[in-house]
Amino acid sequence: MRTLVTATIGVGLALALAGCSSPGSACADYGQGNTVNVVVPEHLADAVESVAVCIGTDCTPEQESATSEVDGATWTVPVEQTQDERGRVALFGADGARLDERGVELAWTDYGFGAPLQCRGSGVAGVRLD
Repeated sequence: MRTLVTATIGVGLALALAGCSSPGSACADYGQGNTVNVVVPEHLADAVESVAVCIGTDCTPEQESATSEVDGATWTVPVEQTQDERGRVALFGADGARLDERGVELAWTDYGFGAPLQCRGSGVAGVRLD
């Protein structure tokens, strides 16, 4: 009986893990990494030259990893393959000065569907700094 239970658990676990990596699964890979879309405060918009994000509560966003990819007021920052719920954002000026830095909540959604993210990878989180 113990062997049957162990085998059943093993098969269930294998199927669950396969769902996040199989082509055509509910957790399809869109070929996108994780990104954080940061909307900067209006009063800093003209001064910001780059934006950096780090994942976790004890990290420090560094200018070396900052992005200058901006569309209007939204900065798109690529991050590592993780979906932690907390992070830090830093805004840098043209001279490299840190204009602002703060902790943020990250609510990850699926890149393709916009639904809450169920699997690792291809996630996007939006942050509005006010």
